Amino acid sequence: LASSSSPYATLPTGVLDGLTNCTIMGWVKLNTVSTWQRIFDFGTGTTNYMFLTTQYDPNANADKLRFSIRTPAVPETAANQLSSSVTTPIGSWVHVAVVLSGSTGRLYLNGSQVAISTTMTLNPSSLGSTTLNYLGKSQFGPDPYLNGSLDDFRIYNRALTVGEIALFQT
Repeated sequence: LASSSSPYATLPTGVLDGLTNCTIMGWVKLNTVSTWQRIFDFGTGTTNYMFLTTQYDPNANADKLRFSIRTPAVPETAANQLSSSVTTPIGSWVHVAVVLSGSTGRLYLNGSQVAISTTMTLNPSSLGSTTLNYLGKSQFGPDPYLNGSLDDFRIYNRALTVGEIALFQT
């Protein structure tokens, strides 16, 4: 992911257009974990986004994965978050996946489900045509870049099954 000219990647405008049920996944190797560093962050600003972070609370939930999605009309609530209770590994490649299907969201780490919500009210199409689509960078200015590497990042236009996600573990 990182290069000599940029520590993050930008995906095209509208990369999420029309997605309702979907799977977003990739391999991540963290050098360190910093609060709010992003694996991915898609949206149009700080009130219209969806992201996956490696750490969201250095005091109560250090080194935990969290997915969140919000729009200006639907502020961030627990209903639209997937918060893991599993520590994000440092120094080795791990597979992460976010699967959204109807009102159910699931977060996977190395093929194991680490968070679930059955009350999701938003999906990528709720964001409209996204213009700020980053891998390794946040839309929030003070947040750090991802300190690590990202590989084989994929966006599917359907919810992969647990069996399909397991195929990426070999």
